[in-house]
Amino acid sequence: MSADRFEKAAEYRRQAQEIRTIAEKISINDAREQLLETAERLERLAQEEERKAHTDGSKPKSQSEA
Repeated sequence: MSADRFEKAAEYRRQAQEIRTIAEKISINDAREQLLETAERLERLAQEEERKAHTDGSKPKSQSEA
C-alpha cells in the first residue's frame, strides 16, 4: 500500500516537470507564475507522499517493478 505513495510521488513530479516545461514557453508572466506555483505544490505533494511511505516502512519500487 505505501508503495502506492511512491507512485503518487513520481506522478506528482512528472506533472510538475511537465508544467515547468510549459511555463518556460509561455511569455505571459502571470500565467508562467501560476504554472510554476502549481509545479511547486506538486513537488510538495510528492515529498509528503514519500515521507508517508517512509513512515509506513516502504521502499520505492524499481523501474522494472513500476
